[in-house]
Amino acid sequence: MTGRAPNWKLKGYKSPEEYRAACGATRKTRRAAMAATKARNTTARILEKMWDQADFDKPRVTITKEQLMGLCSCSFWSVRSALKELRDEGAIKPVHGWEGGRGKATTWRLLVPGSSETPSELQVQLMEHARDRDAAWRFLSGKYGPMKALELMGDKPEDQDLD
Repeated sequence: MTGRAPNWKLKGYKSPEEYRAACGATRKTRRAAMAATKARNTTARILEKMWDQADFDKPRVTITKEQLMGLCSCSFWSVRSALKELRDEGAIKPVHGWEGGRGKATTWRLLVPGSSETPSELQVQLMEHARDRDAAWRFLSGKYGPMKALELMGDKPEDQDLD
């Protein structure tokens, strides 16, 4: 009997608790971002739809202007000016695909206006660092043994004799 792995495992988290913590932080960040923005009407609706379309556990969204037009029922020029306004305010930051154009998806990092980092982003970075460190430990200890792995990772073994 083969089944699909749970969502938290597919996304690379160690436990469902770690996954829930990242998702909870993203929800709090969304509420803070919507409260902090000065955007009104169409611009606020576009920001809200971007948060709706974002990854569940990270404040990032990959979306085209046409998709935003469809979600918000507004014109291309309204979307374009709203994205410019949100960029200037600091609510969104382009990450990938900034060249733009019609039909070209852009990846946006969603932020709380007035802050450079979101709480969920910081938490995700810490979890990714821990996962990377665990992966390095497994690889190095399997290849060189635990003592050499500790040395390579910059940690001193506790039971090492210093003569």
